[in-house]
Amino acid sequence: MNAAAAPIPARRRAFWRPAEPAFWVFAVFLVAGAVTTVRTLGDLSGVSRSGWILAWVLLAIYAVPIAILVYRLDLYEREPIALAAAAFAWGALGATGLSIQAAGWNDALAAWFGADAAATWGPALVTPVIEELLKAAGLVLLVFIARDEFDDMMDGFVYGALAGLGFAVVEDVVYFMAVFGGTPSGVIEGFSLRVLASGVYGHVLYTALVGMAIGVLASTRPDAGTRGRRAAIAAGLVGVAVLGHIVWNLPGTNPPAGSAWAPVVFAIKGVPLLVFVGLAVAMAHRRERRWLARALASREVADVVTPAEARVLGDPKARAAAVRALRRRAGRGPATTLQRLQREQVNLAMMVSDRPEDTAAIATQRDRCASLRLALGAAPGAGA
Repeated sequence: MNAAAAPIPARRRAFWRPAEPAFWVFAVFLVAGAVTTVRTLGDLSGVSRSGWILAWVLLAIYAVPIAILVYRLDLYEREPIALAAAAFAWGALGATGLSIQAAGWNDALAAWFGADAAATWGPALVTPVIEELLKAAGLVLLVFIARDEFDDMMDGFVYGALAGLGFAVVEDVVYFMAVFGGTPSGVIEGFSLRVLASGVYGHVLYTALVGMAIGVLASTRPDAGTRGRRAAIAAGLVGVAVLGHIVWNLPGTNPPAGSAWAPVVFAIKGVPLLVFVGLAVAMAHRRERRWLARALASREVADVVTPAEARVLGDPKARAAAVRALRRRAGRGPATTLQRLQREQVNLAMMVSDRPEDTAAIATQRDRCASLRLALGAAPGAGA
């Protein structure tokens, strides 16, 4: 067989796993939430068709770069697109619709404490708990669907932030149409206040922290820490997320619409949470680098990753530079193969770090790396 035609073992599907019961639970609740979400959005579209279209256009301009940024923050092992899309869909359709269906809690609060107290304090003290629980429920189901894709904190961060982004987009459309009047001018005002002035605060950060907590609990790495320590870290992350949500919704702390002080107020409220998330991401990256370096030095990886390659794989900038250099020397095809080889070598290292007992999967991944190496070696101009 020609080296360039060496077969590359097939990879297991990331999300479409109908043999997993959690897959069908996820699908049922996603559809149930989607029905409510679509019906609500359809009703609001009648307020102003032009405003409704403008709302989606503006939020797409905001959401697409944020989604790309979040996706690329995992420097070593990019998440499967299908699973990332499922997390976003859960936030946008499942969690949002289920939150709307759970709005009956406000009637219970009103019966217990009075309508005024429920309207004033319910959004600050009850809504954050309900919304974060519902968003987290979808992430937990994704863990049961694709257990092998949740290695540690950064995986949870990506899936959580994408779920939060989906929730934020739909919630913003609802606010633009129902609170800000729905006209083009009202939508622009709402966008300026809820998106531009607020930056990336809000649901993206809240659910990113919740996702990190789930990632810590789901980690199977041998040195990930004791169960009690991981539970304490997860509880702290969830606590900060819910507290940040509560602080954001506290009555009397948000400026009125159109206030010139809105950006300053939102920055004061949001910057501490943003700094905390930044520190948490830095800690997660450090953990990833440590595990990757240890795995690349293991005997299971040594024969498919040279020492020179291991040094490059540990530095995302060096990986990108190697791909660019090969593209200039040999063209786009070999550069793409090198990029795939790097990704599969990192996946092999992470697999050795996460699931050393899964010898069959590790052997398949080693074959995948070997096949890509053969294909790269046979490419004209690729060199060693």
